[in-house]
Amino acid sequence: MKQINIRNGLDLKIILGLLILLLSLKTFGQRMESPTSSAFQLGEKLVFKLYYNSAVTGNVTAGELVSEVQPQYVSLGNRQNYHVVLEGKTKGAFNWFFKIRDRFESYFDRHHYLPQLYKKRIHEGNYETQRNVRFNHEEGTIFYHNLKNGIKGEMKTDLEVQDLVSSIYYIRNWDFSTANYGTTYNLYLFLDDSIYQIQFEYLGIENIETSLGKTECLKFKPQVLTGGVFNENSPMTVYVSNDRNHLPILLVSKVAVGSVRMELKDYSGLKYQFVVK
Repeated sequence: MKQINIRNGLDLKIILGLLILLLSLKTFGQRMESPTSSAFQLGEKLVFKLYYNSAVTGNVTAGELVSEVQPQYVSLGNRQNYHVVLEGKTKGAFNWFFKIRDRFESYFDRHHYLPQLYKKRIHEGNYETQRNVRFNHEEGTIFYHNLKNGIKGEMKTDLEVQDLVSSIYYIRNWDFSTANYGTTYNLYLFLDDSIYQIQFEYLGIENIETSLGKTECLKFKPQVLTGGVFNENSPMTVYVSNDRNHLPILLVSKVAVGSVRMELKDYSGLKYQFVVK
């Protein structure tokens, strides 16, 4: 049985949208309690565009990310679960030198937002992988299976662990109404065969202008390890709508060469009215 391996961060191979937010964060901070109400509903769909900017390329569209809550709950065991599908792909000229077609699926409990089943299908350039992960929170066990090479593994943990997709929706349900400037938050994320402890810092409220209009947002600064794609300790800033939807509105980050910007471009099926100026 594989022992638990909690790491402080990881390098990224790609700079694709919302994955940047959760794949490269660092440790420490306080843990939030389980959400008491939902910021989203069945049928919600969010569409993000990813832009890359450098002195050589200028500002170009690099990719698109679509995250959709499926229209019906799915029963797994004795639980009713949300089923969320997140798909990311490169666009335009980026397809010529590094084509990405990724699909992630999460089935997480509709009441406690804990994942039951996670599926990852990766196609990045010449690299492909397929993984399934099953979570048994009652017994504190995580089972993972690499479908490409047949390797299976098991991990024991007493932590409440999220997968890549469920963590995004779990965070959206947190209550930041009493947060103070500089407050840090964290959660535990299972990725491939290890558990990562994720931390980000709250930096207050700011009005952000995007193609949707002007939105009042909560501002966060994830802590990112140096090396790989990133060349500073904390080059990334994330803006989340300051309403009951807690929509990811904008992500901006410096990378080794240039910068990336991901912004919400379209949405449908929101649970609450979304107001922009």
